[in-house]
Amino acid sequence: MPRFSVVIAAYNAAAWIVPAVRSALRQTRRAEEIIVVGDGCTDATGDVLATHFGDAVRWTNFARNSGGQSVPNNEGIRLSRGTHVAYLGHDDVWSPHHLERLAGVVQAHDPDFAVSGAVYHGPPGSRFYILTGRFDDPRAASREFFPPSSFAHRRDVVDRIGGWREPGDLRAPADCDFLLRAVQAGCTFASTKAITVHKFAAGHRFLSYRLPSGLEQERMLERLGMPGEEARLLDEIETDIANGADCPPLGYLDFETYAPGELYRRNLATKGLRAPAPVLVDAPRRFGVDDAPAGLDWHPIERDPRLGPFRWSGPNPNPRYLVPARVAGPFALRIRLLAFAEPHLKSSLTLDVDGRVTPFAFETAADGTTVLAVAPLEGPAGDGIVVGFHLPRCGRLWSDPRHKRAGLALADIEVVPL
Repeated sequence: MPRFSVVIAAYNAAAWIVPAVRSALRQTRRAEEIIVVGDGCTDATGDVLATHFGDAVRWTNFARNSGGQSVPNNEGIRLSRGTHVAYLGHDDVWSPHHLERLAGVVQAHDPDFAVSGAVYHGPPGSRFYILTGRFDDPRAASREFFPPSSFAHRRDVVDRIGGWREPGDLRAPADCDFLLRAVQAGCTFASTKAITVHKFAAGHRFLSYRLPSGLEQERMLERLGMPGEEARLLDEIETDIANGADCPPLGYLDFETYAPGELYRRNLATKGLRAPAPVLVDAPRRFGVDDAPAGLDWHPIERDPRLGPFRWSGPNPNPRYLVPARVAGPFALRIRLLAFAEPHLKSSLTLDVDGRVTPFAFETAADGTTVLAVAPLEGPAGDGIVVGFHLPRCGRLWSDPRHKRAGLALADIEVVPL
Protein backbone atom coordinates (compact mmCIF):
# COMPACT_ATOMS: atom_id res chain seq x y z
CA MET A 1 0.00 0.00 0.00
CA PRO A 2 1.78 3.18 -1.14
CA ARG A 3 1.92 6.24 1.08
CA PHE A 4 2.14 9.43 -0.96
CA SER A 5 4.11 12.48 0.05
CA VAL A 6 2.85 15.36 -2.11
CA VAL A 7 5.59 17.85 -3.02
CA ILE A 8 4.64 21.28 -4.37
CA ALA A 9 7.43 23.58 -5.55
CA ALA A 10 6.16 27.16 -5.35
CA TYR A 11 7.39 30.55 -6.43
CA ASN A 12 5.30 33.66 -5.69
CA ALA A 13 2.22 31.48 -6.03
CA ALA A 14 -0.26 33.32 -3.81
CA ALA A 15 -2.63 33.92 -6.75
CA TRP A 16 -3.07 30.27 -7.71
CA ILE A 17 -1.79 27.89 -5.01
CA VAL A 18 -5.06 27.56 -3.09
CA PRO A 19 -6.87 25.55 -5.82
CA ALA A 20 -3.82 23.29 -6.21
CA VAL A 21 -3.60 22.48 -2.49
CA ARG A 22 -7.37 22.07 -2.19
CA SER A 23 -7.30 19.54 -5.01
CA ALA A 24 -4.64 17.59 -3.08
CA LEU A 25 -6.66 17.69 0.15
CA ARG A 26 -9.87 16.55 -1.56
CA GLN A 27 -8.42 13.24 -2.76
CA THR A 28 -10.48 10.09 -2.32
CA ARG A 29 -7.21 8.50 -1.18
CA ARG A 30 -5.60 10.66 1.49
CA ALA A 31 -1.98 11.74 1.10
CA GLU A 32 0.53 11.01 3.83
CA GLU A 33 1.52 14.70 3.82
CA ILE A 34 1.53 17.80 1.66
CA ILE A 35 4.84 19.66 1.56
CA VAL A 36 5.03 23.09 -0.08
CA VAL A 37 8.58 24.34 -0.66
CA GLY A 38 8.94 28.01 -1.57
CA ASP A 39 11.73 28.87 -3.94
CA GLY A 40 12.53 32.21 -2.32
CA CYS A 41 8.93 33.44 -2.38
CA THR A 42 8.65 37.18 -1.73
CA ASP A 43 4.86 37.43 -1.96
CA ALA A 44 2.14 36.23 0.44
CA THR A 45 2.33 32.51 -0.47
CA GLY A 46 3.14 31.45 3.08
CA ASP A 47 0.43 33.63 4.62
CA VAL A 48 -2.16 32.34 2.14
CA LEU A 49 -1.30 28.74 3.00
CA ALA A 50 -1.48 29.41 6.74
CA THR A 51 -4.82 31.20 6.42
CA HIS A 52 -6.51 28.56 4.28
CA PHE A 53 -4.91 25.31 5.44
CA GLY A 54 -3.15 25.76 8.79
CA ASP A 55 -1.30 22.62 9.86
CA ALA A 56 -2.69 20.54 6.98
CA VAL A 57 0.27 21.71 4.89
CA ARG A 58 3.99 21.74 5.73
CA TRP A 59 5.51 24.99 4.48
CA THR A 60 9.14 25.95 4.14
CA ASN A 61 10.68 28.75 2.11
CA PHE A 62 14.24 29.26 0.90
CA ALA A 63 15.86 32.62 1.56
CA ARG A 64 16.93 32.92 -2.08
CA ASN A 65 15.32 32.01 -5.39
CA SER A 66 17.03 29.21 -7.33
CA GLY A 67 15.11 29.89 -10.54
CA GLY A 68 13.37 26.54 -11.01
CA GLN A 69 11.63 23.55 -9.48
CA SER A 70 14.76 21.42 -8.98
CA VAL A 71 15.97 22.77 -5.64
CA PRO A 72 12.46 22.85 -4.07
CA ASN A 73 11.72 19.33 -5.36
CA ASN A 74 14.94 17.98 -3.86
CA GLU A 75 14.10 19.60 -0.54
CA GLY A 76 10.59 18.16 -0.65
CA ILE A 77 12.01 14.69 -1.26
CA ARG A 78 14.43 15.14 1.65
CA LEU A 79 11.57 16.11 3.98
CA SER A 80 9.17 13.41 2.76
CA ARG A 81 8.12 10.42 4.85
CA GLY A 82 6.06 8.45 2.33
CA THR A 83 7.01 5.50 0.17
CA HIS A 84 6.24 7.50 -2.98
CA VAL A 85 6.69 11.12 -3.98
CA ALA A 86 3.84 12.69 -5.97
CA TYR A 87 4.45 16.12 -7.47
CA LEU A 88 1.83 18.81 -7.98
CA GLY A 89 2.49 22.05 -9.84
CA HIS A 90 1.47 25.11 -7.83
CA ASP A 91 -0.80 26.17 -10.72
CA ASP A 92 -2.22 22.72 -11.58
CA VAL A 93 -5.31 20.89 -10.32
CA TRP A 94 -5.85 17.18 -9.60
CA SER A 95 -9.05 15.24 -10.09
CA PRO A 96 -10.34 13.89 -6.73
CA HIS A 97 -9.37 10.36 -7.89
CA HIS A 98 -5.77 11.10 -8.86
CA LEU A 99 -3.95 9.47 -5.94
CA GLU A 100 -6.46 6.61 -5.85
CA ARG A 101 -5.70 5.84 -9.49
CA LEU A 102 -1.94 6.02 -8.91
CA ALA A 103 -2.26 3.74 -5.90
CA GLY A 104 -4.12 1.18 -8.00
CA VAL A 105 -1.25 1.10 -10.50
CA VAL A 106 1.33 0.76 -7.71
CA GLN A 107 -0.56 -2.13 -6.13
CA ALA A 108 -1.09 -3.87 -9.48
CA HIS A 109 2.35 -3.43 -11.06
CA ASP A 110 4.72 -1.86 -8.47
CA PRO A 111 6.48 0.33 -11.07
CA ASP A 112 9.16 2.87 -10.24
CA PHE A 113 6.91 5.55 -11.80
CA ALA A 114 3.12 5.48 -11.69
CA VAL A 115 1.79 7.88 -14.34
CA SER A 116 -1.69 9.26 -14.80
CA GLY A 117 -3.15 10.95 -17.84
CA ALA A 118 -2.91 14.73 -18.02
CA VAL A 119 -4.56 17.37 -20.15
CA TYR A 120 -2.84 20.69 -20.82
CA HIS A 121 -5.43 23.44 -21.10
CA GLY A 122 -4.42 26.33 -23.33
CA PRO A 123 -5.51 29.87 -22.40
CA PRO A 124 -9.29 30.41 -22.50
CA GLY A 125 -10.61 30.49 -26.05
CA SER A 126 -7.41 29.09 -27.59
CA ARG A 127 -8.88 25.68 -28.42
CA PHE A 128 -5.49 24.19 -27.58
CA TYR A 129 -4.93 20.97 -25.64
CA ILE A 130 -2.19 18.43 -25.08
CA LEU A 131 -3.08 14.94 -23.86
CA THR A 132 -0.34 12.79 -22.40
CA GLY A 133 0.32 9.96 -19.96
CA ARG A 134 -2.20 7.36 -21.19
CA PHE A 135 -0.11 4.52 -22.57
CA ASP A 136 0.01 0.73 -22.80
CA ASP A 137 3.63 0.38 -23.90
CA PRO A 138 5.93 1.01 -20.90
CA ARG A 139 8.61 2.12 -23.38
CA ALA A 140 6.47 5.18 -24.12
CA ALA A 141 8.40 6.99 -21.38
CA SER A 142 11.40 7.21 -23.72
CA ARG A 143 9.33 9.05 -26.35
CA GLU A 144 6.54 10.88 -24.54
CA PHE A 145 6.89 13.56 -21.86
CA PHE A 146 4.77 13.40 -18.71
CA PRO A 147 4.54 16.59 -16.59
CA PRO A 148 5.55 16.11 -12.94
CA SER A 149 1.97 16.76 -11.76
CA SER A 150 0.98 13.49 -13.47
CA PHE A 151 3.41 11.05 -11.86
CA ALA A 152 4.56 9.61 -8.55
CA HIS A 153 7.80 7.70 -8.13
CA ARG A 154 9.23 5.42 -5.47
CA ARG A 155 11.15 7.57 -3.03
CA ASP A 156 14.31 5.49 -3.54
CA VAL A 157 14.43 6.34 -7.25
CA VAL A 158 16.59 9.36 -6.42
CA ASP A 159 19.11 7.04 -4.76
CA ARG A 160 19.56 5.34 -8.12
CA ILE A 161 19.42 8.22 -10.60
CA GLY A 162 20.23 11.23 -8.41
CA GLY A 163 18.00 14.18 -7.61
CA TRP A 164 16.67 16.97 -9.77
CA ARG A 165 19.49 18.87 -11.49
CA GLU A 166 20.04 22.61 -11.82
CA PRO A 167 18.16 23.83 -14.92
CA GLY A 168 20.70 26.46 -15.94
CA ASP A 169 23.27 23.76 -16.69
CA LEU A 170 21.01 21.49 -18.75
CA ARG A 171 20.16 21.32 -22.43
CA ALA A 172 16.81 19.73 -21.60
CA PRO A 173 14.32 21.25 -19.13
CA ALA A 174 14.84 19.86 -15.63
CA ASP A 175 11.68 17.72 -15.68
CA CYS A 176 12.59 16.18 -19.06
CA ASP A 177 16.11 15.51 -17.78
CA PHE A 178 14.77 13.79 -14.66
CA LEU A 179 12.51 11.46 -16.65
CA LEU A 180 15.08 10.66 -19.33
CA ARG A 181 17.67 9.76 -16.68
CA ALA A 182 15.09 7.44 -15.12
CA VAL A 183 14.51 5.77 -18.50
CA GLN A 184 18.24 5.38 -19.08
CA ALA A 185 18.63 3.82 -15.61
CA GLY A 186 16.03 1.18 -16.45
CA CYS A 187 13.22 2.50 -14.24
CA THR A 188 9.80 1.02 -14.94
CA PHE A 189 6.67 2.99 -15.85
CA ALA A 190 2.96 2.12 -15.75
CA SER A 191 -0.08 4.26 -16.53
CA THR A 192 -3.51 4.64 -14.99
CA LYS A 193 -4.77 5.25 -18.57
CA ALA A 194 -7.18 7.84 -17.16
CA ILE A 195 -6.92 11.64 -17.16
CA THR A 196 -6.76 12.91 -13.59
CA VAL A 197 -4.51 15.96 -14.02
CA HIS A 198 -5.50 19.39 -15.35
CA LYS A 199 -2.45 21.44 -16.22
CA PHE A 200 -2.38 25.19 -16.81
CA ALA A 201 1.16 25.58 -18.05
CA ALA A 202 2.70 28.96 -17.21
CA GLY A 203 4.89 28.53 -20.28
CA HIS A 204 1.78 28.67 -22.49
CA ARG A 205 0.66 31.96 -20.93
CA PHE A 206 2.86 34.93 -21.78
CA LEU A 207 3.82 37.06 -18.73
CA SER A 208 1.92 34.71 -16.43
CA TYR A 209 4.15 35.52 -13.43
CA ARG A 210 4.03 39.24 -14.08
CA LEU A 211 0.21 39.25 -14.21
CA PRO A 212 -0.82 36.20 -12.13
CA SER A 213 -4.39 34.94 -11.96
CA GLY A 214 -5.89 31.79 -10.48
CA LEU A 215 -9.32 32.08 -12.12
CA GLU A 216 -8.81 29.14 -14.47
CA GLN A 217 -7.73 26.89 -11.59
CA GLU A 218 -10.58 28.01 -9.34
CA ARG A 219 -13.17 27.30 -12.03
CA MET A 220 -11.66 23.89 -12.74
CA LEU A 221 -11.63 22.92 -9.06
CA GLU A 222 -15.25 24.02 -8.68
CA ARG A 223 -16.31 22.01 -11.71
CA LEU A 224 -14.47 18.86 -10.64
CA GLY A 225 -16.36 19.00 -7.34
CA MET A 226 -19.78 18.83 -9.01
CA PRO A 227 -21.43 15.42 -9.59
CA GLY A 228 -20.88 14.11 -13.10
CA GLU A 229 -18.91 17.16 -14.24
CA GLU A 230 -15.54 15.43 -14.53
CA ALA A 231 -16.81 12.99 -17.16
CA ARG A 232 -18.72 15.75 -18.92
CA LEU A 233 -15.59 17.93 -19.03
CA LEU A 234 -13.49 15.17 -20.60
CA ASP A 235 -16.22 14.51 -23.16
CA GLU A 236 -16.24 18.21 -24.07
CA ILE A 237 -12.47 18.17 -24.62
CA GLU A 238 -12.62 15.09 -26.85
CA THR A 239 -15.49 16.64 -28.83
CA ASP A 240 -13.62 19.93 -29.26
CA ILE A 241 -10.55 18.06 -30.55
CA ALA A 242 -12.72 16.04 -32.95
CA ASN A 243 -14.17 19.34 -34.22
CA GLY A 244 -10.79 20.83 -35.07
CA ALA A 245 -9.18 22.04 -31.83
CA ASP A 246 -5.37 21.83 -31.75
CA CYS A 247 -3.95 18.80 -29.92
CA PRO A 248 -0.27 18.28 -30.79
CA PRO A 249 1.72 15.30 -29.43
CA LEU A 250 4.10 15.86 -26.53
CA GLY A 251 7.32 14.22 -27.65
CA TYR A 252 10.86 15.14 -26.69
CA LEU A 253 12.82 17.70 -28.67
CA ASP A 254 16.33 17.08 -29.93
CA PHE A 255 17.90 18.72 -26.90
CA GLU A 256 21.43 18.43 -28.30
CA THR A 257 20.59 21.25 -30.73
CA TYR A 258 20.20 23.69 -27.81
CA ALA A 259 22.92 25.29 -25.73
CA PRO A 260 23.00 24.47 -22.00
CA GLY A 261 20.37 26.57 -20.23
CA GLU A 262 18.88 27.95 -23.48
CA LEU A 263 15.42 26.41 -23.08
CA TYR A 264 15.43 27.30 -19.38
CA ARG A 265 16.12 30.96 -20.13
CA ARG A 266 13.47 31.06 -22.86
CA ASN A 267 10.93 29.66 -20.42
CA LEU A 268 11.77 32.34 -17.86
CA ALA A 269 11.26 35.02 -20.51
CA THR A 270 7.89 33.59 -21.53
CA LYS A 271 6.65 33.67 -17.95
CA GLY A 272 7.77 37.28 -17.50
CA LEU A 273 10.55 36.41 -15.06
CA ARG A 274 13.27 37.72 -17.36
CA ALA A 275 12.76 40.72 -19.64
CA PRO A 276 14.98 43.29 -21.36
CA ALA A 277 15.61 46.48 -19.43
CA PRO A 278 13.02 49.08 -20.50
CA VAL A 279 14.26 52.06 -22.53
CA LEU A 280 13.46 55.59 -21.36
CA VAL A 281 11.23 57.25 -23.96
CA ASP A 282 11.20 61.06 -23.89
CA ALA A 283 10.33 61.58 -27.60
CA PRO A 284 8.13 59.54 -29.93
CA ARG A 285 9.72 56.13 -30.50
CA ARG A 286 8.58 53.15 -32.55
CA PHE A 287 9.21 49.62 -31.25
CA GLY A 288 9.13 46.94 -33.94
CA VAL A 289 8.05 43.42 -33.03
CA ASP A 290 10.72 41.20 -31.54
CA ASP A 291 11.07 37.43 -31.64
CA ALA A 292 11.01 36.92 -27.87
CA PRO A 293 9.32 33.68 -26.71
CA ALA A 294 5.65 34.34 -25.95
CA GLY A 295 3.95 31.00 -25.29
CA LEU A 296 0.63 30.65 -27.11
CA ASP A 297 0.17 34.41 -27.40
CA TRP A 298 2.32 34.99 -30.52
CA HIS A 299 3.60 32.95 -33.43
CA PRO A 300 7.25 33.37 -34.55
CA ILE A 301 8.21 36.55 -36.34
CA GLU A 302 7.63 36.77 -40.13
CA ARG A 303 8.53 39.34 -42.78
CA ASP A 304 6.27 40.92 -45.37
CA PRO A 305 8.32 41.87 -48.49
CA ARG A 306 6.72 45.33 -48.57
CA LEU A 307 5.76 46.11 -44.97
CA GLY A 308 8.55 44.44 -43.01
CA PRO A 309 8.55 42.26 -39.86
CA PHE A 310 5.35 41.26 -38.07
CA ARG A 311 3.94 38.60 -35.75
CA TRP A 312 0.60 36.83 -35.86
CA SER A 313 -1.14 36.48 -32.53
CA GLY A 314 -2.59 33.15 -31.54
CA PRO A 315 -3.84 30.64 -30.80
CA ASN A 316 -4.64 32.60 -27.63
CA PRO A 317 -7.32 35.13 -28.68
CA ASN A 318 -6.31 37.38 -25.75
CA PRO A 319 -2.58 37.90 -26.31
CA ARG A 320 -0.36 40.29 -24.38
CA TYR A 321 2.57 42.20 -25.83
CA LEU A 322 5.34 43.76 -23.75
CA VAL A 323 6.74 47.05 -25.03
CA PRO A 324 10.19 47.55 -23.43
CA ALA A 325 9.65 51.24 -22.69
CA ARG A 326 9.42 53.45 -19.62
CA VAL A 327 7.78 56.84 -19.66
CA ALA A 328 7.93 59.47 -16.92
CA GLY A 329 4.47 60.92 -17.48
CA PRO A 330 1.38 60.70 -19.70
CA PHE A 331 1.74 59.00 -23.06
CA ALA A 332 -0.20 57.72 -26.05
CA LEU A 333 0.25 54.65 -28.24
CA ARG A 334 -0.05 54.07 -31.97
CA ILE A 335 -0.30 50.35 -32.76
CA ARG A 336 0.19 49.28 -36.38
CA LEU A 337 -1.53 46.09 -37.58
CA LEU A 338 -1.04 44.49 -40.98
CA ALA A 339 -4.12 42.28 -41.05
CA PHE A 340 -6.70 40.21 -39.20
CA ALA A 341 -7.00 36.46 -39.75
CA GLU A 342 -10.68 37.01 -40.50
CA PRO A 343 -11.92 40.49 -41.51
CA HIS A 344 -14.88 40.54 -39.12
CA LEU A 345 -12.55 40.16 -36.11
CA LYS A 346 -11.55 43.80 -36.52
CA SER A 347 -14.88 45.14 -35.28
CA SER A 348 -14.70 42.92 -32.17
CA LEU A 349 -11.24 44.03 -31.00
CA THR A 350 -10.84 45.61 -27.56
CA LEU A 351 -7.67 46.69 -25.73
CA ASP A 352 -6.24 47.10 -22.28
CA VAL A 353 -2.95 48.72 -21.30
CA ASP A 354 -1.31 47.55 -18.08
CA GLY A 355 -4.61 45.92 -17.14
CA ARG A 356 -6.83 48.99 -17.71
CA VAL A 357 -9.45 48.89 -20.45
CA THR A 358 -8.43 51.55 -22.97
CA PRO A 359 -10.44 53.19 -25.79
CA PHE A 360 -8.89 53.59 -29.21
CA ALA A 361 -9.75 54.73 -32.73
CA PHE A 362 -9.05 53.02 -36.05
CA GLU A 363 -6.95 54.94 -38.57
CA THR A 364 -5.54 53.95 -41.95
CA ALA A 365 -1.84 54.62 -42.55
CA ALA A 366 -0.39 55.76 -45.88
CA ASP A 367 0.82 52.22 -46.59
CA GLY A 368 -2.69 50.83 -46.15
CA THR A 369 -2.12 49.24 -42.74
CA THR A 370 -4.44 49.74 -39.77
CA VAL A 371 -3.35 51.96 -36.89
CA LEU A 372 -4.94 51.80 -33.45
CA ALA A 373 -4.69 55.31 -32.00
CA VAL A 374 -4.89 54.66 -28.27
CA ALA A 375 -6.34 57.38 -26.07
CA PRO A 376 -3.85 59.22 -23.81
CA LEU A 377 -2.79 57.26 -20.73
CA GLU A 378 -1.90 58.78 -17.39
CA GLY A 379 1.48 57.16 -16.84
CA PRO A 380 4.09 56.84 -15.62
CA ALA A 381 5.19 53.46 -16.96
CA GLY A 382 8.33 52.34 -15.20
CA ASP A 383 8.83 48.68 -16.09
CA GLY A 384 7.59 48.25 -19.63
CA ILE A 385 4.09 48.67 -21.07
CA VAL A 386 1.85 45.60 -21.39
CA VAL A 387 -0.76 45.85 -24.15
CA GLY A 388 -3.57 43.31 -24.05
CA PHE A 389 -5.50 42.52 -27.24
CA HIS A 390 -8.90 40.85 -26.93
CA LEU A 391 -10.72 39.01 -29.71
CA PRO A 392 -13.72 36.68 -29.40
CA ARG A 393 -11.71 33.89 -31.05
CA CYS A 394 -8.93 33.20 -33.53
CA GLY A 395 -9.33 32.13 -37.15
CA ARG A 396 -7.41 29.73 -39.36
CA LEU A 397 -4.77 31.01 -41.78
CA TRP A 398 -5.52 28.74 -44.71
CA SER A 399 -2.67 30.28 -46.71
CA ASP A 400 -0.22 29.02 -44.09
CA PRO A 401 1.14 25.46 -44.64
CA ARG A 402 0.16 24.50 -41.07
CA HIS A 403 -3.19 26.35 -41.17
CA LYS A 404 -2.23 27.89 -37.83
CA ARG A 405 -4.83 29.51 -35.59
CA ALA A 406 -4.25 33.29 -35.51
CA GLY A 407 -5.89 36.60 -34.66
CA LEU A 408 -4.12 39.79 -35.74
CA ALA A 409 -0.76 40.63 -37.31
CA LEU A 410 1.20 43.14 -35.21
CA ALA A 411 3.94 45.20 -36.91
CA ASP A 412 5.03 47.84 -34.38
CA ILE A 413 3.94 50.02 -31.47
CA GLU A 414 4.88 53.70 -31.23
CA VAL A 415 5.13 55.25 -27.76
CA VAL A 416 4.39 58.98 -27.77
CA PRO A 417 5.19 60.93 -24.56
CA LEU A 418 2.75 63.80 -23.96
